[in-house]
Amino acid sequence: MNSRLAVLVIVLALVAGFALGLYAATSFASSPDAPTPQVLQLTHDDQSDYIVNVADAYAHDGNLKLAQDRLARLQDPQIAARVETLALETANQRDQTAQNLARLAVALGSKIKGLAALFITETPTPTRTATSPSDPIFSNVLATQTPFPTDTRVPRVTEAPKFVVVPNENPYVVLPTDTPTITPTRRPATRVPTATITPTPTPIPPPPPVEWQPGFPGGWPPGVYFVPANVEPGYKYWHLTKAVYCDFVEENFGCPDRPGNRSGTSIYVINGGAPLDVIRPDGKNVGSDPTQIGDLKNPGDPCECSWTWLVSDYKVSVAGAPSDAIGGFALYTVGGNVLEGHAHVRYFLYFDYVTR
Repeated sequence: MNSRLAVLVIVLALVAGFALGLYAATSFASSPDAPTPQVLQLTHDDQSDYIVNVADAYAHDGNLKLAQDRLARLQDPQIAARVETLALETANQRDQTAQNLARLAVALGSKIKGLAALFITETPTPTRTATSPSDPIFSNVLATQTPFPTDTRVPRVTEAPKFVVVPNENPYVVLPTDTPTITPTRRPATRVPTATITPTPTPIPPPPPVEWQPGFPGGWPPGVYFVPANVEPGYKYWHLTKAVYCDFVEENFGCPDRPGNRSGTSIYVINGGAPLDVIRPDGKNVGSDPTQIGDLKNPGDPCECSWTWLVSDYKVSVAGAPSDAIGGFALYTVGGNVLEGHAHVRYFLYFDYVTR
């Protein structure tokens, strides 16, 4: 009985020791740290090339989780937007690289519909074996920390663009069947009004004043009056250019050599033979009555005038057109004594057809 108890005690001691040792080993053993992705130190241009390589690899294997792991090594919090921008910048090339970048941008969540059109006609993605989310992910893209020299880069040969990229707040790609022709909309020109220079009209000088011999009205009988013609500028009319009054004692103005009788009142009209309007004080026009105003003078007459007659207080003007008028003729001497019996006066009227 004692021997069995001793054996049992020994067995229990071994089991307890083994359990304590296992517990101590598991409690103090350090747990391995999670692997930290490798951080790439690349220039901006080299990072763009790296993104292109990741896009090419994704287009080949279709492993989005692997592509995201590779992009995470750039430690760019806006990596999805950067891939989208790079896809827009290369869209005009219309080559395999542009298609791969567009595919990757759409897979990362890009909402630009035009990017999907770049690879929509491509061959289906090859069938692959799905990877369990718990399986470890390994990258087969190797990067060097030594940047590539910029002078050794080979420029890509691009095709002629067949579509238009509109870079605005919501960029999109226009994919017409043929190369689009953008016809600018012609805006109607705003016509600038031309300043109109209104010429200043040249004032038409008034006709020269009547040449009165002697001066009017002081040297003329008090009953004589003058009425200028009412005519607009630019129109022709008969103008009284000169009027001569010869008293019976007047020695000036050629009066001694002028024709006329030694008695009565004589009126001479010089106008080239035009008809006259002669208005008597009673209002009757006797200009065409030879018995009232006398005959038309013949050429060569010493008077060198057209008409002459002996009247008193007649109003005279030229007929057939606007004309100045003069009237109120009287048997009246200004410079002599009528009591001597020599009260004879003469009037000489000169009319010209002129433009006002």
